[in-house]
Amino acid sequence: MSIQLASVDDSLYFTAEIAFWAWWNGGGRMPDRESVWDIARSGITRRAEEVSTRHRLTATERVRAELNEALLAWKPVGGSYVRARGRCLAVTADPELVEAVAAHERSKSQQLMISWSEQRRQQQREQMSSLLLDPLRATAWWLLNNQEKATEVKEVATTFLELQGMLKPAARTESAGKLVDEFLDTKDAAIKVHFLHTLKKCFLGYDREDLATRLSALEE
Repeated sequence: MSIQLASVDDSLYFTAEIAFWAWWNGGGRMPDRESVWDIARSGITRRAEEVSTRHRLTATERVRAELNEALLAWKPVGGSYVRARGRCLAVTADPELVEAVAAHERSKSQQLMISWSEQRRQQQREQMSSLLLDPLRATAWWLLNNQEKATEVKEVATTFLELQGMLKPAARTESAGKLVDEFLDTKDAAIKVHFLHTLKKCFLGYDREDLATRLSALEE
C-alpha cells in the first residue's frame, strides 16, 4: 500500500510503499476480511508515523531503513485481536520540497557557523583587552609565542606598560556630594522637592542651620 506519513515539519509528508500482513488472533467469529485489513492498515500507519515524525524530508533512506526495523515484528493493533507486521519497500518525497528543506538546513548551519565565529571573535577581543591592561600577562603570552626572540622581551614589556597607561580607564572618584548631585539630576520635580525637604530636616536635626539655609536656595 502507498501511505502518506507526516514528517517532523508541519504539513510536509513522506510517501511510503509498505507491504503488510495481518491475522486474526482471537476466538469467536472473525470480522470480514476487509475489516481485518483496515484494522491492520491503521496499526501499521501508526507504527510508521512514530518513525517518520522524527525526521525531515531529506532523510528518506533513513526513514525506509528504520521503518523496516519498526514494522518487522508481529504486534497487536490496539485492543483488537488483529496482529500485523510490515515491510517498507520505498520512501519518497516531493523533490522540490526536499530541496527547500535542504536549503533551509544549509541556511541554519551557516547561521550557526556565523554565530560561533562571532562568539569566538568576541572572546578574542575580550582576551586581548584583558592582556593589554595586564602587561605581565601580555609579555608572558608574547614570550610563549616568540621564544626565539627572548632578547626582545624587555622592549616588548616596556611597550605593554606604555599601552596600559594609555588604555587603562581613568579611575572614577566617588563622593557623597557627587552621588547627591546625580540623584538630584532628575526630571521628576516631586522627587527632587521631597529629597531636598528630607535633607533639610536632616541638617536641622544636627543643628546645621547654615547648611539648611544654603539648601533652601536649591528649593527655589
